[in-house]
Amino acid sequence: MTRTRMKKRSCRAKEAGPATLRSRAFFGSDPFSAASMQVCALIVAFAALWLALDSVPLMAKREKPPTSKTVVGQVFDESDNGIAGAAVEMTNLETGRKTAIYTGPDGRFTFTDLKLNQDYEFQAHYKGQSSDIRKVSSWDTRTNLVLNLHIPPPKD
Repeated sequence: MTRTRMKKRSCRAKEAGPATLRSRAFFGSDPFSAASMQVCALIVAFAALWLALDSVPLMAKREKPPTSKTVVGQVFDESDNGIAGAAVEMTNLETGRKTAIYTGPDGRFTFTDLKLNQDYEFQAHYKGQSSDIRKVSSWDTRTNLVLNLHIPPPKD
């Protein structure tokens, strides 16, 4: 390079001052002022912030309130052993509808999808004996209830 060309380049750099940002590798020979770079940076920052805030409702999905109750329990004999094959009867007190299921090998039972706003009664039956009647109230706001029933010993 000749001396005159180098002088011209250094003069241009001095004239442009510190407010001009030059990068021949990426932008060629066109200068970008610091002010325009700051404006671009602000636009990018606001766009990123807008995208981040817009996606917050998607990340924070609200759980829907429960719509039903589940009653689980176990039927026991006088020695607190689980009774397999005992019948557990559920009565919907609003409709009068009765539903019965048999307990599993360890005496466990499960009733699902019970309406929150209805009252229920539960009673276990086994070999002619019955447990006390247990009630589940619509005022009970719990959605998972444990209800254990006890069959009394046979009467002689």
